[in-house]
Order: sequence, then structure tokens, then C-alpha cells
Amino acid sequence: MESMISKKGDVSTLKEFQQTFPSSNGAFDLAYHEQRWEDMMRQSGVEMTDKRYEMKAYGYLKLDKVKEAKEEAAHIQNQELNQKIETYEKTKNEVEETKKQVEEENKKDNKKDKKDENKIESLTDQQKKQEEALKNL
Repeated sequence: MESMISKKGDVSTLKEFQQTFPSSNGAFDLAYHEQRWEDMMRQSGVEMTDKRYEMKAYGYLKLDKVKEAKEEAAHIQNQELNQKIETYEKTKNEVEETKKQVEEENKKDNKKDKKDENKIESLTDQQKKQEEALKNL
């Protein structure tokens, strides 16, 4: 029953159902819909379906655990999910690269190499956009 409610994405009905008929599955689904990723991962005895593997993989991405997300995604053949994980990984690497460039630019000694404030600002903006893209995946 809770899987039918969960599929509809009706969080308030799912919450009511979970309060009346508590279950691991319901707790897992509800935590997912409320974006409580750690709570979701703590649920044990959850009946794993393709959808729940997908939800769990997504939760791991939100917790920045790419390896675990890939392990969950390996249970199912979902091209969209695999693409999302790849994009996350790529964007995460870009953020790290941009951070390094900002650090390098900030380390420059004013006498020898002038710090390029415009470059720093540009890189910082780029980093913010990349981090935002990660959040919105």
C-alpha cells in the first residue's frame, strides 16, 4: 500500500499512512521524499525495488558518496540514473579543479606575479555555478 502512495509522490498521505502503519519501507520512502538522506540510509529491512535502488543511489549522491551510489545503481539498469552519477562525478571534479585554480591565484606574490583579482572573481563565480549544478542534480 505505501508503495502505491509513494509512487504518487503524495507525501502527506504517505506520512499519515506511516504513522498508522509504520514500516521500514514507509520510513525509507518518506525520508526520501523529505530529503532526509541520512535517515533514509539508516532504514533496515527495506524491501528493495528498482525504484528504491534508484532512490538510494540518488540519496548517496546527495551525501557525496559516489562509490556507494554506483553500487546501488549497479542493481538496476537505469541509463538516466547512471548518467546522473556520471554528471555528478564530472561536475565534482570540475569544482575541485576550480578550487585549485583559485588557491593558486591567491598564493601569488604581489611583487613577482600580480594576483589577478578578475581571474579569481571569475573562477569563484564558476565554482559557485558548478556547486549549484551539483545541488540541482
